[in-house]
Amino acid sequence: MAEVLDRHERRRRAELAGVWARLREVGIEPAFGPLTPTYDFYGKVPGNLTGLVVGEPHNTGRMQVTVVAARRIVPPGQGGLSADGHVWTRDVDIEHDLADSDAVVFEVTLLDGVAGVPGEPASVWAPRQLVVDEEAVVDAVRLWHGYRDMLRATPPKPGPQRRRALRARTAAARRTAAAAPRVRVAAGPAELPPALGLRLAELDHAALAFNFPRDRTGRYARSAVVALAGDGTVLSKRGPWLAVRADGDTLVVGVEGLIGANQDHRWDRLPWLWSAAHAEAPAAVRWQLPDAAGARPVVSLLDRHAPAEALASCGVELDEDLKALLAGYPITYGFARHTETWVKRLYEQLQLCAPWRLAAAYEVHQDERRAVRRPTGEPIALFGLKGMNQQSKPMVGLDCGNGAPRLSMIWTASNVRLPHELWQCPADLEAELYP
Repeated sequence: MAEVLDRHERRRRAELAGVWARLREVGIEPAFGPLTPTYDFYGKVPGNLTGLVVGEPHNTGRMQVTVVAARRIVPPGQGGLSADGHVWTRDVDIEHDLADSDAVVFEVTLLDGVAGVPGEPASVWAPRQLVVDEEAVVDAVRLWHGYRDMLRATPPKPGPQRRRALRARTAAARRTAAAAPRVRVAAGPAELPPALGLRLAELDHAALAFNFPRDRTGRYARSAVVALAGDGTVLSKRGPWLAVRADGDTLVVGVEGLIGANQDHRWDRLPWLWSAAHAEAPAAVRWQLPDAAGARPVVSLLDRHAPAEALASCGVELDEDLKALLAGYPITYGFARHTETWVKRLYEQLQLCAPWRLAAAYEVHQDERRAVRRPTGEPIALFGLKGMNQQSKPMVGLDCGNGAPRLSMIWTASNVRLPHELWQCPADLEAELYP
């Protein structure tokens, strides 16, 4: 059964005429018509509502403006959403079915990045704002309409010499540690499961000291946990792993209960990083390149803060959100306050990337998924963009859905990620590039 048309359309059109004219004066073209149904704390907006719609210039979002009757039910200054965002108290009754005697206010709703079609029965969550005068409505629409340029962040300035000096310093620290490795085994043979005892016997102290993660000063990363090998554990479940942590200038090897799939540093698929049994692995296996010369042009682009060009040179695609962030633009109005944090983090992490390794890294992940009969083809997280204290967080994900590696912005509450050493520039390759 067709929904009844908005019987107050004529009045709404008249009440919104001033806003429509003011917006056109500043170069914004609104359209009057049916609105996308929304809901928020105050309830559901009827599906037959009409009003002004302004489309977002660079995305699929839009702003909707209509008129409603509103009656305050608590004293001014009370009600609404609490300062900490945890409590909401109804402060206003909103009525869309207008009586002739009703004084009206403007209801402004932002549909941020929503691609719904006006008039569809499905509603979307979109908190509304009640505004008394036309000027305030126009100001809100103008700010939103031009936010992309006004709230743009400045990408980091390139510092290739500083970057090369940092890499050279780290490579020197790795060589020094490997020349006189300090490794302590915390668990005795009797405490180790038999399988892990065999792997411990393969431990190459020099390789472990050389490849262990470093901080910006070149020292061992204090918070890093490196999972070397598991004892028949399923990656998604907690089980015993031969693991390494740093204690000052000493590396401590022991057995820890870890969830393999959640580790930033998991080396079971890269045994040449720590095992004497695999010390002769060729460059093509370790680096996915025959020699260091093949990496120089790409690493040079990354040193100059040109990650988009470096990725493109290796056939790696980017989604629209990451393209926007690399240019400093917000992905949506609602997330604009996070833009500076996300841009900085994106440049910081992509500088560590080895784009030519991404396809092989993704295939390793897919092999692991197939081995435990899990679905394949979904993106796997590389790193988080930070800045948000919530369960589902923004991350950069990798997939190869169309045959080419592709980086995209994903939202996930999972801790599963691709180990850094599968997709970042290998430590021994950096040492050759920055002697």
